[in-house]
Amino acid sequence: MTNTIKIENTEDAVAQIAALATKVIADGGHEGHDLETVGTIMTSDAVLDAIRNSFTRNLAKDGATVKDVFTATGQALIAHYCNSAGIPTDEG
Repeated sequence: MTNTIKIENTEDAVAQIAALATKVIADGGHEGHDLETVGTIMTSDAVLDAIRNSFTRNLAKDGATVKDVFTATGQALIAHYCNSAGIPTDEG
């Protein structure tokens, strides 16, 4: 099953990236990282600003597509959160 996400502007992207990253992290089932806790962190001004800055900076690169930048920004956000929280990011 695939979902279609409609991105009309940067704020759409920021909101969707934050929401999807929150769900992915919370779905990991790590103690202390439930949906409400992760959501509170992801919707803080500092995190939303970081998402916005990353998205717009990378979108300005030659050849960048909204889809590619959206995906890369979300992946980087999840990796940063997990690394900061001590959540393993691989099966190894």
